[in-house]
Amino acid sequence: MQAKIVAYHRPASVDEALALLARTGVTSALVAGGTQAVPHLRSLPTADQPDEIIDLQALPLTDLTAGDGEARAGALVTLHALAECEALPGTIRDAARRAGPNTLRHAATLGGTLAAGEATSELLAALLVYEADVIITDAEGERTPALADFLADPDRMRGSGLITGARWRTDGRSAAARVARTPADDPIVAAVARRTEDGGTRLAFCGVAATPILVRPEDIDAQIDPPSDFRGSSEYRSAMANILTARVMEELAIV
Repeated sequence: MQAKIVAYHRPASVDEALALLARTGVTSALVAGGTQAVPHLRSLPTADQPDEIIDLQALPLTDLTAGDGEARAGALVTLHALAECEALPGTIRDAARRAGPNTLRHAATLGGTLAAGEATSELLAALLVYEADVIITDAEGERTPALADFLADPDRMRGSGLITGARWRTDGRSAAARVARTPADDPIVAAVARRTEDGGTRLAFCGVAATPILVRPEDIDAQIDPPSDFRGSSEYRSAMANILTARVMEELAIV
């Protein structure tokens, strides 16, 4: 296949990256760790390939801090760093660890995970229950849409900006449960629940919609319409969502 890509850029600052994105008449693809973007680009027919690659790896977006009930991470923080950060809730660390083998976790980034919005991402489900906001930087400064809103309409939420990080709560108690073909597989369905400091409950699923979603713990069946595929029918996924919810709620009640 004849490659269409004709230029490669490696900006050293967010402002430089935004200036590259602001150009008209050029289609650009953003690449950081490459675990999501590179396979996608290789799958595109030549006519649909971008004109240029913008490599974000040199941007200063690798800080990870946690304290006073909140964490903040730059878009280039790796999933390995999330998995190893003892200041983060165990549910988030475990979800980051489940995202793939060690070699992938050292390359895959938080920003790439947010941008991909994969339906089976347990990390995104965990971030949803911890009230995550996506940090988007554009010419006007920073915006922080809720992760749930971003996943529902990422193109509109990002606009002409760049995902530069995320922030989320670290307080409260959480539990997770999953069903998969093998322990190492992506989940067919997974549920994550969190009991907040004020006694409220947040519940999220992956595997029941196009992206991970937040739902109200009551009347789950009225809020989800899972897809069917070779790994499980819609009916099976709905049944698993209810079973997994019961498990995580029981665990929260016991702790």
